[in-house]
Amino acid sequence: MRARPTAAGRWRAGTCAPALTHRQLAALALLAMGLALPAATSAMRLWPDLGLWGHGDVGAAHGAGGSAQAGFRGAYDWDAEAREEAEAADSGGLFHLLRKLLQEEEQASKLTEEKDPVTGCPLPKVDMEKDRYSCVMWKKVCVDQNVIVSYDPETHPKHSMGTLPYLNITEIMYNLPSKYGIGDRYRKGSALRFPALYVRPSNDMEEEPELQGDPQFSVCTLPVLLYAHYPFNAAETYRYIFEKLVTLQLAGFFNKHVTLVPGVPPGTRVPSYTKFWYGSLTDKAVISLSELSARKPSSEPSNATWEGRHIRCFETMLGCRVRYDRYGLKFYRAAQYVVDHYKPQYLAQSASFEQRLFASHKVVIPEDPSVLKLVFISRNDDQSAVGRTILNEQELVQLCNAAPAGDLPPAAWGSPYKKYLCFAHTFGESQLMDVWVMRKVDAILGMHGAGLTNGLYMKPGGAIIEVRPFGFSGRESWANRYARFKASSPAEVPWPIHWYGIDTFNASLSEPGMFEKEDKPHFSKFRVIKARDRHVRITWPSMRHMLLTVALSARTHARYMSLRYGGSYYITDTLEQAEWPGNDPHVKKDLQRNFTSIQEEWDMALKIPVDQAALDFAAVPDKL
Repeated sequence: MRARPTAAGRWRAGTCAPALTHRQLAALALLAMGLALPAATSAMRLWPDLGLWGHGDVGAAHGAGGSAQAGFRGAYDWDAEAREEAEAADSGGLFHLLRKLLQEEEQASKLTEEKDPVTGCPLPKVDMEKDRYSCVMWKKVCVDQNVIVSYDPETHPKHSMGTLPYLNITEIMYNLPSKYGIGDRYRKGSALRFPALYVRPSNDMEEEPELQGDPQFSVCTLPVLLYAHYPFNAAETYRYIFEKLVTLQLAGFFNKHVTLVPGVPPGTRVPSYTKFWYGSLTDKAVISLSELSARKPSSEPSNATWEGRHIRCFETMLGCRVRYDRYGLKFYRAAQYVVDHYKPQYLAQSASFEQRLFASHKVVIPEDPSVLKLVFISRNDDQSAVGRTILNEQELVQLCNAAPAGDLPPAAWGSPYKKYLCFAHTFGESQLMDVWVMRKVDAILGMHGAGLTNGLYMKPGGAIIEVRPFGFSGRESWANRYARFKASSPAEVPWPIHWYGIDTFNASLSEPGMFEKEDKPHFSKFRVIKARDRHVRITWPSMRHMLLTVALSARTHARYMSLRYGGSYYITDTLEQAEWPGNDPHVKKDLQRNFTSIQEEWDMALKIPVDQAALDFAAVPDKL
């Protein structure tokens, strides 16, 4: 793994840096006084403008040799990052002071509403002062079959010595999309690279009449091309780019009148989840560059332009390569942004969703707050063929719904939950219905995978229970870097969503998935990939433990943290501690402990009063 360049090394290398703001000067003053230097050093990694950490483009530029083979993931030490961050976060108030100083505040947007005096359209706007990722702006361009054609006199060879802006996307990686999921299961299907984005000046040999001569450039439609790694994985799309786009919009980088163009390889469709999420950021349809630049009649209807028809020439166009960094990291807030945007729609379709759920699973979700409601992530036929299926899902649903008194929260607990309702739901078939479901439940349970991202739609204090197959424990793989990290972000303390885990340590409880079972020469040989896709049987004792633990936590962060420090929030199939003390990178190490008795951990948490405000909020149905 490539070493991270130090701040001193970066300055010696002559890296240009922007002028220091008053916040950065204050931070340097604190450092100069020698106050909690380890915490301050860790906090400086939050200083994106100075590029003090080897990550993404910076890491590629300054790493030894800059090898493209190192890949995006290889440029960053995730374990070290999380541990350093946790130590800094718990070292005292200085870290939090520095974070406030170093992070850009979300100031009121300068993008005021303005209408074009000629057409009356609400103008799409961007504020380049809020640009975090060196976005490229093109003026007076047309798009033609994935090519950007520039007519800008400031950069056109006929008029100037200027240079056409260029956006390098050739290091952007993607996995081969298929009905079986992301392509990392294929040896040659992982970490594929995007082709170059071709930008050229216009010329007198243009084939298309629309591009000949002096085209009409729209001021009412402003496309924004957005590239980030792994666009065909929902969880990666959410954390690599969507959450950052929400943060950027709230900071005033772009308004809701722009047209968002997600980066996908030429000729491929934009995934439905991307269109759904991005749809919360714009009043236009989300569209691929292939669609936007297609040679179609200009009279063809289009929801992606203000004009309502297919146009390909624009006064302004933006291109951004968004890298994964410390900016934002407010994953729950991004999901609630989606909830707020789509609330009128899912509430209007509530009756239809209720009918669909009853028709498919004979389930009616009660509004009774004394019922702990848990939804299983049920996989569709193609997904189940690959793996990661809970083999005894229906049995667990039945056991949950018929739980005897001994499996329910004891009366002495005073728990707000008196009984359980469990049911299965296939996520991804209707994202709008998925949001509706998650607003009605207290917990979601599923195998490691992108489906757990739906848990972020829940009301505060909701529980995500992640299940891992044999050989894919967080002890021995990168499993904990996804759902658990999203639910444990340092930017959202106290955490609004509570993560729990069940790791399978008994080999007899897992069965090989399709790619492990068939093991063809072109299938991935990585052990961890095979282990990830195994099917699982969840033992009732571990399921019972999770139901009781979630009921005891009762959406109360302090209770959850007590259980997290004690380790009983994350167990094996035999109710043993899945993670040794000191290995949870998101909480203070010296508070992590081994539990000797689950009952003792429960008793300790029960001494903490419940968060009645969170319970009351969750009990009230969504309404406009």
